[in-house]
Amino acid sequence: MRRLIPIVGALVVIAAPAPSGWAQSGGTPAPDFSEPCPAVYPGDSAARERLARWMARGAADRGMPHELPVMAAIAESGLRNLSGSSYAGYFGMHESLNTGDYRGFRRNPDLQLRWFLDTAALVRQRRVAVGRPDPAADPSSFGSWIADVERPAPENRTGYQPHLGEAGDLIAGKCAAPVRDDTAAPRLEARIARPQHPLATGGVVVRLRCPDSDCLAGVTVMIGTRTTRSAAREPAPTGFTTLTAPLSRKTRRKLRAAGTARATITVIAADNAANTTSRTRVVTLEG
Repeated sequence: MRRLIPIVGALVVIAAPAPSGWAQSGGTPAPDFSEPCPAVYPGDSAARERLARWMARGAADRGMPHELPVMAAIAESGLRNLSGSSYAGYFGMHESLNTGDYRGFRRNPDLQLRWFLDTAALVRQRRVAVGRPDPAADPSSFGSWIADVERPAPENRTGYQPHLGEAGDLIAGKCAAPVRDDTAAPRLEARIARPQHPLATGGVVVRLRCPDSDCLAGVTVMIGTRTTRSAAREPAPTGFTTLTAPLSRKTRRKLRAAGTARATITVIAADNAANTTSRTRVVTLEG
């Protein structure tokens, strides 16, 4: 699938545990061909079903839907470990990603799967931090979730969702359910002034801190039936961080004409497992 270069920022990388079944020589994993949902990469020449179930197990171990990486791999590579010059692997990773935690991904499908799941976790965290639904809860949103990971050209964003059924058929219910071993909500402290002056400050302003290091935070502003969202940001490690949710031009024009308006402000903190904590306050916007 022709697409833009994926750009991933501020990844919260979770190191995967070493798989069981290591061979005696060279530290190379020894595939267990009797296992219906293998923990160890089954090899480039493995049947599509085994490749899909290896990906599904990796997703389940990270608390993500089985089908997610399989859908992406079907669309990006036809579920093959491609060796292209610019884009390679099961997920069409760009050569620019061959650095840091993912250096050597071309020869290491485990790194390819880790990149996809790391990035999918970050995309999910950003979504819930700005008050959007958790994409893991709705299979009809898997395609747009993958598109935010893969960052294809706009005309190709709808190319992932049609593979949901095929991914499910390949997995065929052979893998254990996703594991949610982290259910603790992040801590959040928020300061939301009751009078706000968005025309002067550029939007609704809140100050917040997230004492836990694994945290992204966002702000939503509801005025009547209209909702404005800030971008999700990682708060500073110390002190309070200021977040601004800009108002649309139409909303600013209405506020200027009316003089005041009531708004409901919600601050949300989300961790890498998509657990959230929120704080809400009704405020007055003054023009």
